[in-house]
Amino acid sequence: QDQFVIKLFGLRLEMDRIINLYLEKVTVLEHLSGFPEYGNDPCRFFSLIGSDSEDPSVQKILGDISDSGTRMCDLRGQLSSFIQERIVTVMPNTVSLIGPDLASEILYLGGGLKNLVRFPAGTIQVLGADKAFFKHMRSGTPPPKHGVIFKYSGMSSLPPKKRGKVARTLANKIAITVRTDYFKGSVDTESMKQKIDERMMEKGP
Repeated sequence: QDQFVIKLFGLRLEMDRIINLYLEKVTVLEHLSGFPEYGNDPCRFFSLIGSDSEDPSVQKILGDISDSGTRMCDLRGQLSSFIQERIVTVMPNTVSLIGPDLASEILYLGGGLKNLVRFPAGTIQVLGADKAFFKHMRSGTPPPKHGVIFKYSGMSSLPPKKRGKVARTLANKIAITVRTDYFKGSVDTESMKQKIDERMMEKGP
């Protein structure tokens, strides 16, 4: 069950890459039509291109390009929704602690629940920080303090010196929830979140 989620998560990541590449190629056509502002949302861009063109042939091809981009965005959205629904059955305790998106990414990076159970908390803490870790090994730069768990709510707003301490606390809690999930148990994640919040609010570095 966890491997199915992992494969779908990998597919969704690939859809992200394809959509961004498609956007990059399509935006070079801007001189053909007045493309509207779309911010950082490629899917909004795909839904709007071609709408202002007065040339029927240009409008037709831009409309087809728009439809293709929109369909890819729809598929990505469907994958995300399915993953969020399924991850709850695979990692209920971890999802309760950190949310479905971050739980899915940790499962993907760990290669499955069985692998995550074997990881010490320190490994979980730096999952996704491969580039920084290899740079540390090659160049002697400071080791990474966190990987994808940086996406945990409130982490990015912490002072840099404090993030490592909070990341360690969070990784320790995740190590407990993934083991509980693997053995089909349950744990009080509300008290865990309270401990993490307390660590975040502590004064000092």
